[in-house]
Amino acid sequence: MYVEPVESAAPPRHLKPATLARCIGELPSLPGAFIAAVEALSKDDAPASTCIEAIERDQALSVRILRLANSAFYGAQGQVASIGDAVQMLGLRTVASTLAAISLRSSFGAVRCEGFSFDTYWRHTLCTAISARELARIASLDTGEAFLLGLLHDVGKLILAITSPELEAQALRLCAAEGLALHEAEQRVLGVSHAEVGATVAQQWNFPATLSAAIATHHLPASIPEGERLTFSHLVQLANHMAHGLEAAPTGGAGPEAEAEFLMDPMWSVLDASEPQLRRLTQRVVSELSVMSCA
Repeated sequence: MYVEPVESAAPPRHLKPATLARCIGELPSLPGAFIAAVEALSKDDAPASTCIEAIERDQALSVRILRLANSAFYGAQGQVASIGDAVQMLGLRTVASTLAAISLRSSFGAVRCEGFSFDTYWRHTLCTAISARELARIASLDTGEAFLLGLLHDVGKLILAITSPELEAQALRLCAAEGLALHEAEQRVLGVSHAEVGATVAQQWNFPATLSAAIATHHLPASIPEGERLTFSHLVQLANHMAHGLEAAPTGGAGPEAEAEFLMDPMWSVLDASEPQLRRLTQRVVSELSVMSCA
C-alpha cells in the first residue's frame, strides 16, 4: 500500500515553548456542563438533577438530547418532551457522555486538523475512561478520579489539533508513513508530545497533581510492580492498553478470541483478579461503551 511521504525538505518547525505556553494560557476554563457530566459519569450514585440542570440551561444542547431520545433507534419517536424524560429513557450515563462530548467540543470550537477525527478521539477517550473506572474497582482506587483520568489522558491531542493543526497533521502523517506512535511523531515534529501538553492543561484546570503526573507518563514504559499497590500512573497505562486492544479487536472486543487475548496479556498479572473477573470486566466495558457511543 502506497503511503504519501511526509515532507522532509525543511526541518520540522518545533512548537516553541513560549508559543505553547500562550496557547495553553488562552484555553477557556472547563464549562460547568462538562464538570456536571463527569460527575454523572464517574459516580454510580450521582444525582441526575445536576446533569439535567446543566442541559436545560443550554437550548441547543437540550434540542440535541431530545432529538436523540426521540430517534428511531430508541423507539420513542415524539414521546420524549423533557430532559428529565430523556434521562429516564436513555439512562444518565448515555446523556452525560453526550453532554461531555458536546461541551468539550463547543469549548474549543471546531477542530480543523487534517487526519484528526473527534469522533474517533472521543470513542477512545470513553473506552479508556470506562476501563479505568472498572480497573480502579479491582485496584481499590477512587473510581471517580480514575474515570476523570481516562477522560483527560489524551486531551493533549485535542489541544494540539486545535492550537497547532498543521504541525499535528504533520505528526499524524509521520505516524502513517513510518509506523511511529503518535507521541513519538509529535516529539519529532513539534518538540513536545500530547502527554506533556495534556499534563500542563490538567494543571491549569486545577486537577489533582496525581492526575497531571499520570497523564504526563501514560506513554512512558514503566514496570508495574506485581503484588504492590497500583498508582494512577499504572492504572491509566492499563486502561489505555485495554482500550486500544478492544478497538483493534475484529469483534469489537466482545468475542472469545479478544477476551482470550486480554487474559493472556502479562500486564494483567499486576491485578489481584481472577480470570472470570477480568472476563466480566471486559464485557462490562464493551457493553457500556456500545450504549454510550450511540450518543
